[in-house]
Amino acid sequence: MVRSAGTRRRGRPSKISRDRIVAAARSLAPDTLTMQAVADELGVDRKALNYYVSDRQGLLELVALDVFESAIRGVDTPEGQDWRQVLRSCARAMKEALTAAGVLIVYIRFDGMTDLGALTTVERIMERLVRAGFDAEEAGRVITLLAVIAHAAAREDIAAASGATDPQVDDVVRTVEAGSPEDLPLLHGFALSREAQSRAVEQFEFELDLIVDGLDRRLEQRSTG
Repeated sequence: MVRSAGTRRRGRPSKISRDRIVAAARSLAPDTLTMQAVADELGVDRKALNYYVSDRQGLLELVALDVFESAIRGVDTPEGQDWRQVLRSCARAMKEALTAAGVLIVYIRFDGMTDLGALTTVERIMERLVRAGFDAEEAGRVITLLAVIAHAAAREDIAAASGATDPQVDDVVRTVEAGSPEDLPLLHGFALSREAQSRAVEQFEFELDLIVDGLDRRLEQRSTG
């Protein structure tokens, strides 16, 4: 069918792309990010964005995911590097990327990753694990576990940097402080002896050690069994 003059062709608008939308959205502060603000930045009608994103929630998810994927693309996995070090580098890069997302961290959905560069990095890490002796399903679960601990640590870093604290942790600290150190000596020493941000870093590294050591032990048992 011949399109009449003045009739817009259906499909994606020719003046914009997903990358241009993300770039425009990233140039705006999160609290000012709206569909109309991005459309104004691009010089297009607001409705033109609907092919790629339907609402402000979707915009925030696009920006947050782009911050995360940009960092993951840069994870270095040298060919001769031990799989244990690869995992540590990957987990720390995830944590840094999620922390860099700031308030947008709540909009990051790992199942929404579409960037080929970021997915290629994940594929390379999984390949290292498979070569080490794990199967593909185990490798995928390891990546998921690293993302979980990185996400939790990043949220604590962001909260600590803004001066915010976890209300549940505050409740525990108040309860411990209200009692006698003799009643809860171990909790008293653990909960009150460290700054929140320092404790978050130590907790992340502790969890990372447990994961790597546990995987190492799993391989040992498999080889001797």
